[in-house]
Amino acid sequence: MKNKRKNRGFTLIELLVVITIIAILASVSVPVYSSVQRSARLTKSLSQAKGIQVAMYAEWGKLGYIPDPEDGGEDANAYLKPLIRKLKSEQPFFVTGCAWHGRGDTREGGDDLWETSEPQGTALEAGENHYAVNKLSDFGPRFPILASGFTSNVGSYTDVKTDVGGVWEGLDAIVIYGDGRGKQVPLDEQFRFIEEKGGTKVDVFQQEEIEMVNPTQG
Repeated sequence: MKNKRKNRGFTLIELLVVITIIAILASVSVPVYSSVQRSARLTKSLSQAKGIQVAMYAEWGKLGYIPDPEDGGEDANAYLKPLIRKLKSEQPFFVTGCAWHGRGDTREGGDDLWETSEPQGTALEAGENHYAVNKLSDFGPRFPILASGFTSNVGSYTDVKTDVGGVWEGLDAIVIYGDGRGKQVPLDEQFRFIEEKGGTKVDVFQQEEIEMVNPTQG
């Protein structure tokens, strides 16, 4: 007598089990993927900021200070604009998802235009820069020279990702020191960068030797 295998479909219970397993795997993998993606973006931003500091030192290191902008501007874009001559691109100033870039053309990283005529052309227009600048920097190792752009309250960040200063969701910031050292720093519960110095907790961006200026939103 021959045994005949009958072809049959999945039962409803079997389908529900499979669907449940897929849902569980998805719920685990999506946050992991998001975390990996975020970490990669932070690493890229740190690398970009280090490159900007190198250009700053090449431009002004012998002076030992950052000159006031020729166009009289007071924002970080105005201070960093002359660096385009060396960097040849606005891309190093762009961070995906940063609200400082606005919602227009600048959200994709600027137009990469640089006019050699005077005044200094169209480089780093509003929305084309993510980074804040310490305009008092003397390129020394103790204090930051660059940092992730803040909220309108300079020196603090937010956990609202769609707001300025919220690109890293209030968890971290990128900080570059005057000598080129850079790191990803954790923020406290009030979204500030706090360091312990001599047994005292210091709000880094509120020190006398630091006067950070934000970029301009697009």
